[in-house]
Amino acid sequence: MTIGHTAGKWGAVAIAAALLVPSFASAAALSSAQVSAIVTLLEAFGANGETVANVRSALGGLVISSVGANSSSSLPADPPLFNPVPTDSLYLGGGIGYDISFNTKAYPVTPFGFAVIGVTRGRAFVENPRLASEFSWSHFSSTVRPTVYMNINAPYGSTVAGNIGSPRSCPGVTAASGAVAAANGEPSACEGYNYGYNAAKHAYAYAAQSNAASPLWWLDVEEANSWSEDIAVNDAAIQGAIDYLNAQGVHVGIYSVRYMWQNIAGADFAPTQTINGRKTPTPTWFPIGIASQVEAINACRTKASFIAGSPVWIIQYEASSTAVDQNIAC
Repeated sequence: MTIGHTAGKWGAVAIAAALLVPSFASAAALSSAQVSAIVTLLEAFGANGETVANVRSALGGLVISSVGANSSSSLPADPPLFNPVPTDSLYLGGGIGYDISFNTKAYPVTPFGFAVIGVTRGRAFVENPRLASEFSWSHFSSTVRPTVYMNINAPYGSTVAGNIGSPRSCPGVTAASGAVAAANGEPSACEGYNYGYNAAKHAYAYAAQSNAASPLWWLDVEEANSWSEDIAVNDAAIQGAIDYLNAQGVHVGIYSVRYMWQNIAGADFAPTQTINGRKTPTPTWFPIGIASQVEAINACRTKASFIAGSPVWIIQYEASSTAVDQNIAC
């Protein structure tokens, strides 16, 4: 069957449009691709140049007016963007790693991508006696240089003694009373800052003594440790630890999960850090209760950090094949 010009230029348009949309009336919702298809179809049917030009102009106007009429808040929102691939991470993206602590019973099979070694033994000011051997072993077993983590908590218990009097001058705290101020009541934010600062100082000195130097330290922030009901105290302790490590030229990240972080530090707390005069974001590392490598890789792109605006560097996951926690570098 041949379609001639006797149907008229709009008859040809109607026939062509009918092949692509439910009715010609719906042409107001045509896409640019559909317009191009209709024009191509008309040319194939032998429509003259003037008809084709008129059709292109008419339908093009409908597309423009349709876009203008529908560019309102009623349009569906864009899907959320995935987390960007970190550009300044010390880990190779996709690398498999392990976090190794004072109670690790079996080392993973070598070689592997990276390792994060615990400097402390579950709490601030308490040392991991196996740090030197674990760090040395990891140095020769992993693809990239080992990094470390330390536990942090608010100033409670016996470790308060001598650790809340400096570097800041806190009201009511003196050299004589500093050892017992927090033990006699709730610590202040000033005391929390000093405690966190000195906890990091203690851990850093112990790591140096153990030949466990690292350009990146993670702060382990978990509910298993002692925290104040006053979030300001907890925030100050975390920031104090970051400030000491930054002063040593060390980048700091946070290990936690969203509900713990919000309960301890508050949903709006975003630690700040400056290294060599340059402000830098605080990376995050967190477990999300997943049990496969594939899910962990997907989580790198789809799970938002528990600190607004912070990049996700590591996702921890569980695997029954090993006695240590496995991780994926994002």
